[in-house]
Amino acid sequence: MDFSLGLVNRTGAYIICRDLLQELPEYFPEVRYWRLFLKKTPDGLIRRILARLMMMEITTLRGARTAYWPERPKSRVGSRLILDPLYVLRSRLDTDDIVQCHDIGPVTHPDLFGPTISSLYMEAYDKIRQVGPGMVFVSDSTQHAFRERYGDGFRFLQTIAQYVRPGVLGGAVEDCPGVTRPFLLTVGALERRKNHLRVIEAYEKSGLHARGINYVFCGARGIGAGNILEKASQIPGVKALGYVTEPQLRWLYRNAKGFVLPSLLEGFGLPPIEAAQRGLVSVVSAGGAQEEAIGGAAVLVDPKSIDSLVAGLVSLVDMGEDERQSILRRAVHRGSVLTYDRYIAGWDKLLQDNNRFPDTDGWASSDPEEAIIME
Repeated sequence: MDFSLGLVNRTGAYIICRDLLQELPEYFPEVRYWRLFLKKTPDGLIRRILARLMMMEITTLRGARTAYWPERPKSRVGSRLILDPLYVLRSRLDTDDIVQCHDIGPVTHPDLFGPTISSLYMEAYDKIRQVGPGMVFVSDSTQHAFRERYGDGFRFLQTIAQYVRPGVLGGAVEDCPGVTRPFLLTVGALERRKNHLRVIEAYEKSGLHARGINYVFCGARGIGAGNILEKASQIPGVKALGYVTEPQLRWLYRNAKGFVLPSLLEGFGLPPIEAAQRGLVSVVSAGGAQEEAIGGAAVLVDPKSIDSLVAGLVSLVDMGEDERQSILRRAVHRGSVLTYDRYIAGWDKLLQDNNRFPDTDGWASSDPEEAIIME
């Protein structure tokens, strides 16, 4: 396993890759973090230093064939699982390897990621297309977007849908200072693709502040965070929290009136499903991965239309109890089938043969064991 992702990423992508390594270690006699073979992910200052050095190397050398990251003898470890396309730039890549793809956003939406990251991913995907390894996707929407751009000339293509994290409802709860109820909640990195700026503008135009409804968002800083925070500081009723602890996050979910995350781009879209497990109906983007993930059990909006966002926010606040419970029942069902055990079992099935699921075409929607999540 190439787990270089673990040096730079502590979001959902990191968590699912970490869980895969913990649950199925028998498939991974060697785990590579950049230029190091380690038993576990480094943490703290050491991890941050390694991450910075690794990204400097990737940016400088890109796909140059010299000084590839170290390899164990092929006869000893077999094929590679590379958990993010970016890292194929500095690694050997063979047809019998596997690459996991969360989304192709840096290629299709360069404005959301910036020119440096986008150009690196474009080069990485070109290398993947030329080699044709096995590909694993977190949603059929992501697989569809990938096929549209890169075709189907790969050893296999297989969707294994993500899972709702175990224990999202349990644990300690701690008040979140400065938050006034009632409020709508967004949880997600402060970056362009999460669409914070449009949501803030829609909240301002919705009249909800005059009705006593506040808007709270929290998450780590990403591309465009400065503009988001500046905009939030100018709008009455908007509260930007930045990073919050897990106990504080539980309090926010427990006390929110609804969840808001109409992203411009998602590989899958778990947060609204996790919000449903906590009793919250969500506003999400129509079409694409978010609607697929939650099965339409949400207030669906056009993420690029302020008018649509305004209508969605007002609808969420004014929703009657019968409608709310109907939507919640369907959203909670999605979470009940998107289980941790199902996800690990799917990877186990794929890794046993280093191939897509037997007797399927690789789409979650057409595989009998995966199709239930599409209903």
